[in-house]
Amino acid sequence: MSEYRFVAVGDSFTEGVGDPGQDGKLRGWADRLAELLVARRGPVSYANLAVGGLTTRQVVESQVEPAVALEPELVTAVAGMNDLIRPRLDFRAFADDQDKLIGTLAATGAKVITATLPTPAQGVPLPTPLRRTLIKRLTLSNAFVRRIAAKHGALCLDLAVMMPPGIGGWSEDRLHPGPDGHRAAAEACMELLDGRPPRKLSVAEIAPDYPAEPSLADQYRWARQFLVPWVKRRMRGESGARGVVAKASAYLKLGG
Repeated sequence: MSEYRFVAVGDSFTEGVGDPGQDGKLRGWADRLAELLVARRGPVSYANLAVGGLTTRQVVESQVEPAVALEPELVTAVAGMNDLIRPRLDFRAFADDQDKLIGTLAATGAKVITATLPTPAQGVPLPTPLRRTLIKRLTLSNAFVRRIAAKHGALCLDLAVMMPPGIGGWSEDRLHPGPDGHRAAAEACMELLDGRPPRKLSVAEIAPDYPAEPSLADQYRWARQFLVPWVKRRMRGESGARGVVAKASAYLKLGG
């Protein structure tokens, strides 16, 4: 049996932030999806080109060509949050970048899965104006992504609809899914590949013992640990990218 070829491109979500493995290395929904594919199909060749902190344009410029060269049968391509949290956003350019990302990969004949983005501000103590701006941007960008996916015949994992309100299922930084959120995303991708629309998840299914809303003390702790350092980096003009090396730039043989 020939190995099924699966390549993942994107940013920190696909890199696996929020889902550390037992060895401390990032796992994430794409790794989990590769494992599910092995269980379903047998041997899989898997590459993960994701690098945290990249915008959609940076993903296009650094990952699309290597992904195409690997001649995958399945590609997951999810990016955009790093565009949306920047002070200034050109939505026309953003939509063009998303179209190039999805369209170029789909043109190879590979099956492509992209995704909408859920609102990370749920449970995050952002000032009301910033929260409203982010929600508006997410609503518009998700509409673009759904339209672009349909245009190119790509599958679209609607995380914006799937992920429940509150902070259950999110990692400690509340910007990335936690292990249960990553697991749910991988399982939902399998449902898409099977032709079944993923259902909306309940808080109880993702994190039954996690409080729906954080306490005031927890909000202050989160702000000190995550929000303040992020603001300082942005004021210094530092890039959000944590590295320049892809998680797995060549195929890893799984299940063989």
